[in-house]
Amino acid sequence: MDSQTRAMSTQVSSLDRTLAAALAAFSMFVVGYTAVRVYLAQPATTADVTNVTPHQATLWSELGK
Repeated sequence: MDSQTRAMSTQVSSLDRTLAAALAAFSMFVVGYTAVRVYLAQPATTADVTNVTPHQATLWSELGK
């Protein structure tokens, strides 16, 4: 009976190791995928700020009202 119990615990142990390895691989995939998505979601270059000076006529438009 003792040998059967030992064999059963060995089978459970190998199953536990297999499940742990699968869980670790899946977790690494999720973390890696998320990191890549966050990295790729960032803009490649900084956006240039463009200052637009309005036409001279718009500066005087309030004067005539």
